[in-house]
This record gives sequence, C-alpha cells and structure tokens, in this order.
Amino acid sequence: MIKSFPLLFLFFITSFSSAQKSTVWYNHTLLDVKNLESSVAFYTQVFEADTIPYPFPPSPLYDVKWLKFGDGTELHLSQWLNVTTKDTSEVPSEPKYVGFVHLGFMVNSMDAFLKRLMEVSSDYKSGNYKHPIIDRMPNGAKTIEIKDPDGNEIHVIEAMPTNSSTNR
Repeated sequence: MIKSFPLLFLFFITSFSSAQKSTVWYNHTLLDVKNLESSVAFYTQVFEADTIPYPFPPSPLYDVKWLKFGDGTELHLSQWLNVTTKDTSEVPSEPKYVGFVHLGFMVNSMDAFLKRLMEVSSDYKSGNYKHPIIDRMPNGAKTIEIKDPDGNEIHVIEAMPTNSSTNR
C-alpha cells in the first residue's frame, strides 16, 4: 500500500492538472485617451466600472487610471502629458491597416444599458453621437455599436439566457 501511494498521488496530480481549462486568461487593455477624466467618467458611469489603485509611482510623462469590471477584467486609461503627436483615430479603418478595431462588452439587458447610456453620456445626451441602432447577432442576441469620448468603437452584446448562450 505504501509503495502505491506515490503512483496514486502522481495520477491524482496529473488528472487534476489536465482537468483545468487553461493556464492563460485575458486581464486588461490599455487605451491612450485625450481627456482622462471624461474617459474615466464614461466607463464608470456607462459600464459601471470601478476605479482601482494604480500600483506604480506617478510618471511625469502621463496620467493613468485603472478600471475594473464585474468579471475582473481591467481597462487601463492613460493620457500623455505635453505630447502633440497625431491621434490614431485619424487613421482610416481599412483592411490595409492593422490595429485597434473595438472593445466588446456584455450586458444583462440592452434596454437598461441604453437607458443608462442616454442618461449619463454627455456625447449621447447632446446628440454629438446618434442613438445606437439595435441589431441582432447570428444567435439572436441584441447588439449595438457605440463610441467612447475619444471615438473608440465599442460593441455591446446582450447576454442570452445561459441555456442557449455560447458568448459568455
């Protein structure tokens, strides 16, 4: 019995490690923004993100805010100080360019999300951005595309009931 214990222990460890889904998961995205405070306000008010502490010493080159969403993923926002370089949103989004296309978020209720968007986003309240048009994903889920204060595209998808959803 004692001789078989190491073999049994090795079998248990091997089967446990192979049962785990993955050793890698998504953590965060960093966006450079024109106005840090308006971007923080947009993501905290529209997407209910929480601000979390920035763990590094302040930089003389940029200001940074870190945000965290309900599922644990983070969005890091930075605003460069005293920089006058061209903004990447001025580069056309065409097949010959590679780079940022959009952020994606899931919501429980598209109706509740749209109501909150129209109440808290100054760009949508003022008419600077048009009211989003609800479309449907191939699986039937409601979807919209919106923009943040810097014009970054955001794809919002309403979660389907758990028994039929594969996108959650």
